[in-house]
Amino acid sequence: MKIQERIKTLQVQMIDKKVDMAAIGPTSSMRYLLEFAPFADERLCVLIIGIDSVSMIVPDLNAEETAAHTTVKLIPWKDSEGPQKAVQQIREINRFPGMLAVDPAMRADNLLQLLNGLNPDKVITIDELISPLRLVKSDHEIDLLQQAAWQADKAMQAAVDACVPGATEKEVVWAAESAFRKNGAEEVCFTIVASGPNGAHPHHRSRDREIRKGDPVIIDIGASFQGYKSDITRMVHLGTPDPDVLKVYDTVKHANRKAFSFVQPGVAAEDIDLVARNHLEEAGYGKAFLHRTGHGIGLDVHEPPWIMAGNKSVLQAGMVFSIEPGVYLPGKFGVRVEDIVVVTHDGVRNLTGFDHSLVVKQ
Repeated sequence: MKIQERIKTLQVQMIDKKVDMAAIGPTSSMRYLLEFAPFADERLCVLIIGIDSVSMIVPDLNAEETAAHTTVKLIPWKDSEGPQKAVQQIREINRFPGMLAVDPAMRADNLLQLLNGLNPDKVITIDELISPLRLVKSDHEIDLLQQAAWQADKAMQAAVDACVPGATEKEVVWAAESAFRKNGAEEVCFTIVASGPNGAHPHHRSRDREIRKGDPVIIDIGASFQGYKSDITRMVHLGTPDPDVLKVYDTVKHANRKAFSFVQPGVAAEDIDLVARNHLEEAGYGKAFLHRTGHGIGLDVHEPPWIMAGNKSVLQAGMVFSIEPGVYLPGKFGVRVEDIVVVTHDGVRNLTGFDHSLVVKQ
C-alpha cells in the first residue's frame, strides 16, 4: 500500500469513528504512514492528519532532512521560539477543537503540549484506527520481515558459538549484537541470554554470570531491518543435558510445532494459544507456562495480533506473529522455543530458519 493510500485509508477510518484529527509522534506508526520518522527527542514532532489535510510539526533542526523524505506540509519551529505557534497553526488549519486521536507511543511531554494547545473536546488513542491497517502485512513487508529473520538466524549462530564455559551472559549478548550490526541491522532491539537458573525468568536481564558446564542457556534476540523487527529464541546446553532438561525441552518444542501446524486462515488467535497450552498442561507443565503463546511483529516487536486466550480475532493471510511456548522452573532452569511465522492463503510459513534442536556443546 502506497503512502497516500495508507493516509487516505486512515482518514476514512477517522470519518467512520467521528475523529476530527489524529496526532502521531515519530514512532512506528509514523514510519508506517510516511516510511520515515525523524529522530525522536524531547522536541515536539508530530504528524497531524485531519479529515482533508495532512501536515507535520517538526523541529527546525530536523526540517531539511524530513523534507527530503516526505511531501507532507511541514510546520517548523525553532528552539528559541518553542512549538506553541506551530500548534496554534495546526488548530486553525483543522478548525479545531473536536475529537483527537493520539498516538499512545508518543512522549507524554509532547502529548501534554498538544493537549494544552489544542484543547480537544475528547481524546482517544489511535490504536483502534491504525492497528487494523498494520495488522495484515503486504508482500513487501513480509519480504522485509524475512530479511530480518535471516539476520536473526545469523546472530543466533554467533551467540551459540560464543556459549562456552567461562563466558559471561553479557559476552554472549555482545556476540549476537556484533553479528546483527555486521549483517546490516539498523538497531538491536533486545538480547536476552539467561543461563542456568536465570532461565526461569522469561525477561531476564543478562548479567556477568559465567556460563558453566551443565547449564541450559536461553538465547532470545531481535533487531530491526529497514524498520521491520526480528525475534527468535533458541537454547544451548553445555555438557550432557540432564533427563529433566531433555524432557522439558522436547515438550516445549512439540508445543511449538503443534501450534505452528494449527495455523491457517480462519482459525481464531486464541485457538493457537490453546493448542500450545494444552500440550504443556497434559505434560504437567501448565502452571509453568507464564505468558501468552505469541505476539504480532512488524514495525514493532510486540503488536497485534495477540496469540492468547480471549483473543477471538480470526487469522488472515498476511498476519505475522511469534509462536513461543515456554516452561519456567524457579531455581532450576527455563525453556523457550520461538519462531516468527506468517499466515499464508493455504496455511503457514516459518520465517525463522534456525534448527529447533537443542544445541548441545560438550
